[in-house]
Amino acid sequence: MSLLYKDPKEVKTTCEIKQEDGKIVIDFWADCGKFGTDEMLDGYILTPKRLLQILQDRDDYTDDEL
Repeated sequence: MSLLYKDPKEVKTTCEIKQEDGKIVIDFWADCGKFGTDEMLDGYILTPKRLLQILQDRDDYTDDEL
């Protein structure tokens, strides 16, 4: 554990979802940077059809996720 970075158990991950020009833009962030600053973890631009395909291809969902 360092004074610069949060304990991994205390890191908060967030997701921003928006729709632009018919596509879904998903950005993932966490407050895991130096001194608790936000860092972008990943981003995706998908059509609604492609997002549906991705979600339907998975079969490991728990009951509380459906």
